[in-house]
Amino acid sequence: MTVLVDPDHPDVWRHEPWFSGLQQIAKDVELEGGYLILFCGDEVVRIEPPKFSVPA
Repeated sequence: MTVLVDPDHPDVWRHEPWFSGLQQIAKDVELEGGYLILFCGDEVVRIEPPKFSVPA
């Protein structure tokens, strides 16, 4: 899946509510064997799903 960000607002996706929403989409896509890529001008970022540690 691909996300295109307006280059006039390059950091908007790093803030809430967008960031957690993108992480959730990345998690959903990963479960189907895919990944989430974000394009903003010349920047290309793979959005990683949130990582949770399991208590010992």
